[in-house]
Amino acid sequence: MELEIKNPGAFGSALITLDPGESFVSEAGAMFRASANVDIDVTTRSRGGSGGIMGGLKRMLGGESFFLSTYTATGGQPGEVGVAPTLQGEVFPIQLDSSRPQVVCAGGSYLASDSEVSLNMEYQGLARGLLGGESLFFVKASGNGILLVNAFGRITPIDVDGELVIDTSHIVAFEETMQYRVTKTNAGWIKSALSGEGLVMHFEGKGRVWVQSHNPKEFGARLGRRLPPRKG
Repeated sequence: MELEIKNPGAFGSALITLDPGESFVSEAGAMFRASANVDIDVTTRSRGGSGGIMGGLKRMLGGESFFLSTYTATGGQPGEVGVAPTLQGEVFPIQLDSSRPQVVCAGGSYLASDSEVSLNMEYQGLARGLLGGESLFFVKASGNGILLVNAFGRITPIDVDGELVIDTSHIVAFEETMQYRVTKTNAGWIKSALSGEGLVMHFEGKGRVWVQSHNPKEFGARLGRRLPPRKG
């Protein structure tokens, strides 16, 4: 398999070239092009991960698609698949290795992965999920292969050895070695509200965290206020 990131930056996408018989997985609806010999199978299951109706429902609660699409090159010929996120932003490849910690994708950041990558849903708890403005379930990716994440704006990996504070709307993914709690930016609620930050994720430990430069929720809120009201 070969992976090429197209148009890196604000309107990123990925082109995957598959060897004969090789497969790749993405969230349903991510594909925008494919060669004629690529078979597309839509299921609720990925290799070694959460499947069936419950797996699909957990992905929905995690901000992902209920279904996953599997692309396989057939006919003894290589095949190509192009995938892209819904929002404009960067598509970022993460190389997974079974010797390294698993990677946890925050709600909506999972785009696609190698067929050898296992996907499981990890419950975040009511306090950390709902109060933090995030999803109840995050996607945990493990194994060997490529994981593609997407974000609104630029994605920056940060190596942490100690502590790091990130706005809840800017987290893309993090290694499972990182522990976190949801807390206020300031000692009091009034100061937190006035700062415009509100709640943050306070990470502790040693590992890597991926953050996005822009806030899709804030962008949507500001854009929505400027749209004309619906008629009828």
